[in-house]
Formats: sequence, C-alpha cells, structure tokens
Amino acid sequence: MTRFALIAGAALVLLAACATTPETAMACDVTLKFGSYGMGIDRPLADSVDRAVKADRDIAHVERKPWGREGEYDLCLTARPGRDARAMFERYKAILPARSLKAPTSITGPDGLSFETLAPM
Repeated sequence: MTRFALIAGAALVLLAACATTPETAMACDVTLKFGSYGMGIDRPLADSVDRAVKADRDIAHVERKPWGREGEYDLCLTARPGRDARAMFERYKAILPARSLKAPTSITGPDGLSFETLAPM
C-alpha cells in the first residue's frame, strides 16, 4: 500500500469519527437568541435567563453558541428525558419582555413554537 493511500485512509477514519460525535447529534429543545440593535445584548435579561437555567432541574444540557461581535449568542437548552420541553419553552418565554429598547431576543421550541421581542414603535 502506498504512503498516500495510508494517509487518505487515516483521514477518512478521522472524518467519520468527527461526524458522529455526541455534540453534533444533540439538538436543542429550546433555543434563546440574544441579538443586538448595535449596542450589545440585553445583559440584565441574559443574566435573568442564566439564573433561571442554573436553577432548572428539567435541563440536561446547556450550550452557549456565540455568533456576533457585540456579545450576541444562542443558548441551546436540552431537556432531560421524560421532561416537557413545551413547558420549558413557556417558562423561558415568560421571562422575555414583549417589547425591548435594548436588544432583540427570541425563543424557539418544539413543534415550531416561537416568540420574539418587538422593537418599540
């Protein structure tokens, strides 16, 4: 077997292993998106959500996914087996304001549930 064939085979094995890691297979039951109007996220709201997440026994896994230059991020919440993801969505939706001068925030959940704060008129 040539050296090239050995290297190519090793690369394929590594790619296959990376594609099947548990992290890539995990889906979010509830996702909160903290956006920005150009002045950063709503930090007090994000802190309130963080406190609620830390106390929530229905959550099996939390992942923070940064995506912006002003502190924007998605918060991926995965429910423990047998827990109601729809009820979890409703709990976190209740924390979000209907309107926000500070920054846009949205939440998505199971079965296409979604809600987003509106900019003031």
